[in-house]
Amino acid sequence: MEQTFEKWHPYDNLDTMYDVNDIWMGPDGYNLILLPDGKHKEKLEGQRLMFTWESIVSYQLSGERYREDIWISDPEQAWSFWKSTDSAYLNTLRERSSLLPEGAVHWLFVGTNLVADVIAAQPPKVTVIAPSAGMPQAHRKEFEFQGCVEVPMELSEDQFLDRFLMFIEENRWSFGGGVRTIVDGCYINEDGTLGKPVWPEEDQ
Repeated sequence: MEQTFEKWHPYDNLDTMYDVNDIWMGPDGYNLILLPDGKHKEKLEGQRLMFTWESIVSYQLSGERYREDIWISDPEQAWSFWKSTDSAYLNTLRERSSLLPEGAVHWLFVGTNLVADVIAAQPPKVTVIAPSAGMPQAHRKEFEFQGCVEVPMELSEDQFLDRFLMFIEENRWSFGGGVRTIVDGCYINEDGTLGKPVWPEEDQ
């Protein structure tokens, strides 16, 4: 590790090394999720660390095997969280742009699979996502819908699905199930005619 970098501790209960699991730009900003992959991997199973920046200057991803600049000879010194105000990456940006925010920091996440470099003027918000105490480890979580979405009459079922699935995909979620169109309290058949009422007891 270059001498310009120093260790930082984003959270108290940390593993020594992490996997870079997911990266995306969401409504809250730029998000990075890491999973424990070091000495305490089994103890911290289920923990996820999410780092969120409202805005960033620059970022890059690279495979760990190609980053000889972050290799260490002593496994006991392995660590995933580093920062610098004088790194080569940061200084290159300073040379190329006079608009670089004052106080910009190079946040370096050394993962066992990927390495993430983020340049930002503010530290990230750190969110710890972990299983609730006393509950068994969950590997899959879903929400079952019990309701309807009211839409304009001119919106078709296909148009609704396109917008709904776009929202799901933008958040890196998945959707399983179907959609049925309801007009005036009745399901619409495939041929476009009114079908059975949604709440037949109300017609009795």
